[in-house]
Amino acid sequence: MRKKPLYQKIYQQIKEDIQNGKYKPGEQIPTEKELMELFEVSRLTAKNAMNLMAEEGWINRVSGKGSFVSELAAQPPAPAEARSSRLIGLILAGFSDSYGTELLRTIISELNQKGYHCILKISNESQELETEYLDELIAIGVEGIIILPVQAEFHNPALLKVTLSNFPVVLMDRKLAGLSVPYVGSNNKEVAGRITSQLLTSGHHKICVISHNNVNNSSINDRIDGIKEAYMSNQVLLDTQLWLLDLETSYWNLTDVQGLETDYQKIYQKIAEKPEITCFFALDYLSGQILWNALERAGRKIPEDYSLLGFDGPPDNFLSPSYSRIIQNQKEIAVNAADLLIQLISSKQFDSKEMIISTHYLDNQTVRSLAE
Repeated sequence: MRKKPLYQKIYQQIKEDIQNGKYKPGEQIPTEKELMELFEVSRLTAKNAMNLMAEEGWINRVSGKGSFVSELAAQPPAPAEARSSRLIGLILAGFSDSYGTELLRTIISELNQKGYHCILKISNESQELETEYLDELIAIGVEGIIILPVQAEFHNPALLKVTLSNFPVVLMDRKLAGLSVPYVGSNNKEVAGRITSQLLTSGHHKICVISHNNVNNSSINDRIDGIKEAYMSNQVLLDTQLWLLDLETSYWNLTDVQGLETDYQKIYQKIAEKPEITCFFALDYLSGQILWNALERAGRKIPEDYSLLGFDGPPDNFLSPSYSRIIQNQKEIAVNAADLLIQLISSKQFDSKEMIISTHYLDNQTVRSLAE
């Protein structure tokens, strides 16, 4: 198991201080600067800890004044006999404007309309935090859990234990390979294969598939499988030497200027070594943004020099860069995940129902045909 990041350690310490009464409801907690000095960390680390505290509802941040303990966060858990039986746990590995915000908003709305209260936890791609939150939510007395699991080389033993115990759990977006667990997600493999077939038909045989070195989940793997199968079914030779799957920049280190520059250089090296590339297929939105900026810096134009398409991102045409993308229907995923969990709770039938939601293609004219 990877070492817990420093900001999570700070978060855990402040959280315990609140629970133990060191910081009472309404009281101000240390500032980012004070946390920097207290824990001997950078401003970014202190800021990430504070952001996580706010996301989890432990503190309220007041612009120009500081951060104060939330009234609700400091309340001790209610005894078992007094707990409401209408609680649902929601654990997200993370969320951003490109994917997750609409998912979160819709799930909370759906559950509220059905009389359930949602307790949100953000694991920030940490399996350790995910384990802690699973234990915490079950101890609180939630009736079921909706979870977008973290990316990890191996399945979380705590999550496996919960799913195998017939506790109502629904997975979103990422499946647990080899296990039959109720799941709601997009048609990643099918749509990646279909779009790739269209690219091949239009003359784009030399496609560079691009993504990050730390992205390893069922959604990305399905997209890769769909692309590979499209090459096979179209009887076109696949050259994975054209691919670039080791970008270092992620949503967790966006401020790492050196890492971003390294990614730019990797892109420049790839197009220099593989001049036959005609199209880039980004497996995630951030990769597409990095690629767009790198090509723009190099004086290359889209789609005149290279075609570009990818997955996810805001569905607004006016945003820049606004390249052609496969957009997941977050609202439908959220509605079906909430409905499926409530069905599991009501029926006590813990079958492995899988629901696949269709995507749609947002054509922003960044893919040109090479066919004569």
